[in-house]
Amino acid sequence: MKILIAPCSYKGSIAASALATAIEAGINSQNPGLNQIKLAPVADGGDDTLACLQLAAGGDLVYQTVSGPTSKPVQAAYLLLNDIACIELAQASGIAHLKTDELAPLTAHTYGTGELIAHAIENGARKIVITLGGSASTDGGTAILVALGAKFLNKQGQSTIFGGGSLIDIEHIALAVLNEKIERVSFVIATDVVSPLLGASGAAAVFAPQKGASIDQVRLLEQGLAHFADMLDAVVTSKRNSLRHTPGAGAAGGAGFGLATALSASFVSGFHWLAERTNLSEKLNWCDMVVVAEGCLDNQSLSGKAVGELLQLAKSAGKAVVALPAVTTLSQSDQEKLFSAVFCTAEPPFCQGNQADVTSVTAAARLINGVSLRS
Repeated sequence: MKILIAPCSYKGSIAASALATAIEAGINSQNPGLNQIKLAPVADGGDDTLACLQLAAGGDLVYQTVSGPTSKPVQAAYLLLNDIACIELAQASGIAHLKTDELAPLTAHTYGTGELIAHAIENGARKIVITLGGSASTDGGTAILVALGAKFLNKQGQSTIFGGGSLIDIEHIALAVLNEKIERVSFVIATDVVSPLLGASGAAAVFAPQKGASIDQVRLLEQGLAHFADMLDAVVTSKRNSLRHTPGAGAAGGAGFGLATALSASFVSGFHWLAERTNLSEKLNWCDMVVVAEGCLDNQSLSGKAVGELLQLAKSAGKAVVALPAVTTLSQSDQEKLFSAVFCTAEPPFCQGNQADVTSVTAAARLINGVSLRS
């Protein structure tokens, strides 16, 4: 049997490449050499995107010390491929930098990502791909824009950024310095979700609670994003032509909207952008079975994220699909309808507690040998 192992990372726990290796070890431990296996760790714009891209395409990682999501310095990198820079927002501004008691839903920001972009431009990049996912903030990408020269001022003429909690105070936006800095640079925004900026499926309502926001804070963030969108549209475009409803505008706490509007950037699916550069379609054609994985397999997994997109591609090609998430919230009927099998690696019999590790992943992967090729 030809098996393609294509996991995402267990965010903040196990990298996609390490998961792929652990799954391979589990499959081979039962019947060494019986199966043909290829490893193809994947990402969708969030954590591990750069690692997966460099594994397939090469390039040089450029490391910088920048501001993390709560302004504490962090080391982050971007990938330079000739004059193209690939910048993963999660590197500098990701929620993985914060412990649970450090989450800051109103004040976390994306300034460090802006610092990486500025450095890439100074380093000669003329096309910049910004991958959005795994963010700690709901600031609409405003701090990125500040790092590139934009000004967001309150009634007193003072800078009103950082953090989504201050978006409601914006009274004036100045983009002259930013426009000069990016004049010879083109931008692409690769997103991990298809959410619009606002509303019940938008940045604040769906994702802010995951970043520590209470019900009242979600309401404030929603109001702030709506106000920011009105202000930015008045400067750059118009409400009628606003990108706020565009799929992906709500990615990374609304950074999709802010960056696409202010940087005149186009949206692409993070998963499909990466898949094209890693020849994923050829690998799918080769295999009989695909093994996918991520930390939590849920309904969001099926809405533009890598597991859902890969599932659709694999099933349309008639391939069996097995999932090895740490945990899942999908119903048993949905699991049976979508997958040939689902093995949760953070639950018994593979794990003694509620934390998956490489050993539990390898143990679960042994059972893949007994899965029939049901697509």
